Amino acid sequence: MFRKVIGDISKFRGDYVVNPSNTVLQLGSGVSGVLKRMCPTLQDVMNEWLNRNGYLEPGDIAITPYPCEEYEWAVHAAVMDYRPGALKVAPDYGRIDKICKNIADILKDKKVTVITPYLGTGVGGLSKEKVYEIMKKHFEPVAAEVVLVEKA
Repeated sequence: MFRKVIGDISKFRGDYVVNPSNTVLQLGSGVSGVLKRMCPTLQDVMNEWLNRNGYLEPGDIAITPYPCEEYEWAVHAAVMDYRPGALKVAPDYGRIDKICKNIADILKDKKVTVITPYLGTGVGGLSKEKVYEIMKKHFEPVAAEVVLVEKA
């Protein structure tokens, strides 16, 4: 099930939270900044994952435990490409499609709740309408309840 709600993402709870992150897994602004303020130790968990696995490719995801009480897991989506020498930092719709497909592949049979913001529409500058259609295409068929939280 996929649905959109208006609100403050920090007020929602679920099994997973999607963090629109970057290829070097550094918490920054936007939703990543909110998650950083909610759970300061999340960056430590992300650094451990990065040390074991290296940089993500644009469109890839990394799943880590969420070390605070709001969620069990965090899905870090490589929306922005901050790798040294990256030619195209900002996302495009193909990258968002890849991220959503990767997340849907993991969730397809799971009966869990996933909290997600729009991907790539903040600093990335993509259209909310187009991103919504991509997310809907991938998340409507999954067993998980995927809640898209749009900032009020």
